[in-house]
Amino acid sequence: MSRMRQDGFPSDFVNYSLIIQSLTRKNKIDAPILQKLYREIESDKIELDGQLLNDIIVGFAKAGDPNQAMHFLAAVQAIGLSPKTATLVAVISALGNSGRIVEAEAIFEELKEGGLQPRTRAYNALLKGYVKARSLKDAESIVSEMEKTGVSPDEHTYSLLIDAYANAGRWESARIVLKEMEASNVQPNSYVFSRILASYRDRGEWQKSFQVLREMKSSGVRPDRHFYNVMIDTFGKYNSLDHAIATFDRMISEGIEPDTVTWNTLIDCHCRSGRHDRAEELLEEMQEKGCTPCVTTYNILINSFGEQERWDDVKGLLGKMQSQGILPNVITYTTLISIYGRSGRFSDAVECLEVMKSSGLKPSSTMYNALINAYAQRGLSEQALNAFRVMRGDGLKPSLLALNSLINAFGEDRRDAEAFAVLQYMKENGLNPDVVTYTTLMKALIRVEKYHKVPTVYEEMILSGCNPDRKAREMLRSALRHMKQTLKS
Repeated sequence: MSRMRQDGFPSDFVNYSLIIQSLTRKNKIDAPILQKLYREIESDKIELDGQLLNDIIVGFAKAGDPNQAMHFLAAVQAIGLSPKTATLVAVISALGNSGRIVEAEAIFEELKEGGLQPRTRAYNALLKGYVKARSLKDAESIVSEMEKTGVSPDEHTYSLLIDAYANAGRWESARIVLKEMEASNVQPNSYVFSRILASYRDRGEWQKSFQVLREMKSSGVRPDRHFYNVMIDTFGKYNSLDHAIATFDRMISEGIEPDTVTWNTLIDCHCRSGRHDRAEELLEEMQEKGCTPCVTTYNILINSFGEQERWDDVKGLLGKMQSQGILPNVITYTTLISIYGRSGRFSDAVECLEVMKSSGLKPSSTMYNALINAYAQRGLSEQALNAFRVMRGDGLKPSLLALNSLINAFGEDRRDAEAFAVLQYMKENGLNPDVVTYTTLMKALIRVEKYHKVPTVYEEMILSGCNPDRKAREMLRSALRHMKQTLKS
C-alpha cells in the first residue's frame, strides 16, 4: 500500500477489501493490524462501501475482537445497509467464543427476522457458543431446531454435539450421535474421536483410550496426527510413559510424521516421569528429523532443568532461544518465576518479573500466585504480602489461589490475625472461601496453639457449604487431641 502511494497511485476501498480478505483467508488477521488499516482508510478519506464494511466486521470477528465487530455492524445497520449472512455468522461465532451467548442469540434472531433462513454454518456458530458455555440443553435445542427447519447437520454439527455430551460425561449419548452420523451418511472423522478421547482424559478415565481407538477403527476411520497427539498427551498426564512411547512408535509405523506438538508432548511425558535425560535426547532427535523447537519446547525443558536445579542449563536454554529468534512468552516467565521461587532464588524470580514487564508483556495472576506461594512455603509473609500488593498495583484481581497462599504465608509466620484478615477480605470482595482456605486457617491456629478456635472454623466451613476433606478432618482431630491433653493436665 505504501509502495502504491510512493508511485502516485491513490488507494481505494477495493485495495483495502482485498488486503483484509487475504489476511482473513490466511488466518493472519489480528485486531491491531485491522485498527491500523482502518486509521489509514480514515487518513486517505476513503468512503466505506458495503463490501469493505462487511470485510472489516468479518476481520475483527475472526481476530477475536467482538467489540469492534459489533461496533462496525452497528455502523452498517445505521446507514441502512444489510450485512451479509456470512458476516453475521462470523459475529455470532466471535460472540460465542467470548462467552457472550445472549448477544450471539440476538444476532441469530436478527438474521431470521431479516428474512434470511439460517443455514448449517449459522447454526454451528451458535452451537459452538453453547458447547463452550457448557449449556447442553441449549445445544440439544438448537440441533433439534435445525432438524425441524430442514437444515441438515454436517460433520461439524455432530462433532460439536459430541463435544457437548462428552463435557457433560454423557458417553452413551455421544455414542448415539456417532450412530446418527452413520445413519445420515456423515462419516465421522478422526477429530470427532480425538474430542471423545480428550474428554475421557480430562475426566481421568484415560484407560478408555484403547476403547476409543477400537471404536474408531471399527467405524473405518484412520487415526491422524492430531488423534495420536491427544493420545500421547493422555498417557503422559497419567504417568503411563510406556503407553505414550508405544503410541508414538505406532504413529511412526503408520507413516504419520510427528509435528512440533507431537515432540513437545513426548518430551513433556518424559519430564513428568522423571526421565529428564531422555527428554534432552528427544530434543536432539526432534531437530535431527527437521522439526524446529518452539517456545513451548523450551518452556517444557526450562521447567525440567529448574526441577533439577540446573541453573546454568536454564540460562543456556534462554540463550539458545534468543539465538534462534524465539521470544520468551508469558508461560516462559511464569515457569521461570515458579522454578526460582520453589528453590528460594527470589532475587532471580523478581528479576524475571521486571524483565518481563520491560519487554512489554503483562504479568498474569498465575505468575503472582507462584511467587506468593513460594514465599509462603518459606514463611516469608512480608514478602508474600508485598507481592500481593504489586499484583493489585498491576491491575490484577487476586484469585482464590493467591489469597489462600497469602493465608498460608501468615500462618507459617505465626501471624494468625492477619491470616483471618485475608478471610475477611475474601468475603468483602465476593470470593467464596474453599476447603483449602479453612484448612489453612485451622493449620495457622494450631501453629500458634489456639486449639480451642479450630472447631469454630471447622463449623463455619460446613455451614458455608464446603465439604471437609481428609486434611481438614485431620486438622480438627489434631486440635481436639491437644485440647483433650490440656484438660487432662
